[in-house]
Amino acid sequence: MNTETSDKQAFKISLALGLGVGLIYLAFLKPGIWGIDGTEMFWVSHSLVTKGSFAIPSGGTIGIVGRGGETYAMRYPLISLLATPFVAIGLFLANLLNLPSRYAATICALVLPLILTALTTSLVTLLALRLGSSKKGAYLAGLALAFGTIALVYAREFFAEPVLAFIIALMLYWGISKNYTEHAGASILAGLAILAKPSAIILGPIFSLYFFLKKYPWRIIIAPSLGTAMGVLLYLGYNYLRFESIFSSGQDSDRLQLTGMPERLVGMLLSPGAGGGLFWYCPPTILAIWGFRRALRSKPLEAWLVAGVFLGYWVLHSFWAFRGWNWGPRFLVPVLPCLLAMTALIPQKRWNLLIGLTLFGFFWNAPTLVSYYQRYYAELEGKGSPYLLQALQLWGDPSVAPLFNGWGAAFRQVGDALSTNVEDVLKNVGAPPTVGNLVSSDLLRIVAVWWWVLPAAGIPIWVGFMIALFLVGSGVWILRWGWRQTIDSEQGAGSREQGAGSS
Repeated sequence: MNTETSDKQAFKISLALGLGVGLIYLAFLKPGIWGIDGTEMFWVSHSLVTKGSFAIPSGGTIGIVGRGGETYAMRYPLISLLATPFVAIGLFLANLLNLPSRYAATICALVLPLILTALTTSLVTLLALRLGSSKKGAYLAGLALAFGTIALVYAREFFAEPVLAFIIALMLYWGISKNYTEHAGASILAGLAILAKPSAIILGPIFSLYFFLKKYPWRIIIAPSLGTAMGVLLYLGYNYLRFESIFSSGQDSDRLQLTGMPERLVGMLLSPGAGGGLFWYCPPTILAIWGFRRALRSKPLEAWLVAGVFLGYWVLHSFWAFRGWNWGPRFLVPVLPCLLAMTALIPQKRWNLLIGLTLFGFFWNAPTLVSYYQRYYAELEGKGSPYLLQALQLWGDPSVAPLFNGWGAAFRQVGDALSTNVEDVLKNVGAPPTVGNLVSSDLLRIVAVWWWVLPAAGIPIWVGFMIALFLVGSGVWILRWGWRQTIDSEQGAGSREQGAGSS
């Protein structure tokens, strides 16, 4: 089989994977954004669409006062910019269907991380193939990312991490190519990654070092670092636009701490607590160690590039004191593609181990398909701060860790939904929850899927449920078709090799 034909088959298989995953994800799309980070970045998109401004509505708990006395988001601009067409479509549908504009706009905005995560699964497959994986191994690795890790959770959240995961996966895929045009694309992405989240500042230097070790021309070597420099300048300009100071981003700098760094470094991998537990929340990643060792034999520099990106993020975020309401190691979501691409390289006789760990990861993360993972934190907030603070600790009491309480919180949210009138909830959109009882928040009292709120548009829930069932069925069918293509492709290649040998 020639290289061009093989590449076409690889793209066809990877696109089938991304499409199948995307359809299944779409069936469980959330009905709105809950939480400060996502809400803040959503309102930037909303303001860009409605007012052509980065300023967001004042009041409440989001944003801080900046230029001209207006309120600006403290967080990152790229996801807000990318989401503007989705928000515009949502506002149009809100007027068409007489829905609360915030709900319609946020539902549509949440399609963006869903699409990006589905595409990231495709890129994991393509990256694994460039690292030397078989097609079946690469396909299983993509499935493991989609259903066996916290990518399943954050694909349904309006956070910067899914955007950055997509960028990093594409950078790696282009970076290990031998095509200079793709190298240039990776360098441009190094700049865009800064706008997705400034922690991406490590990417440009890592790629420049890789290009240097590959003995590429100097224009190729320095390009990723120049891309990072341009991204930094753009981000500083964004700071000045908001707060009239290039060094003011609105966020606290006291979270960068040397104290506790070793505990956080280990905790991000092994702790079952909030903000950590990569091997708990994403079990398939354990096999990346095995895959890395095998990659070193055939493509050592490429193996170290992929591993270096992961190690850079892991070490960098070990200096960051955790405080947020996270589900697992949120800060490591961007480097999940690095790890899953490595898992594709394990021996075929151990694929059953990858499948088993993927199912185990799905079990841990599946409660968030019908609930907001923040529901558990909201329940603890109602009990009092000691309970919440204990749950937010990396090395706190395991019995209160969200990992072991997600199913219970999900059942309670679904139970509340069965006794809650959806139309009444949507009529009260924007009303603050009772102080000390965040569980009264509208989105925490309904099933966290888009079709549960259809009665507000005069459409019965069962209609939406049937659509969701069709989406899941279609997604599963496409995933099975893609798997058959990997089998046919490798069997065909084997037959041709035998024929060539006999001749």
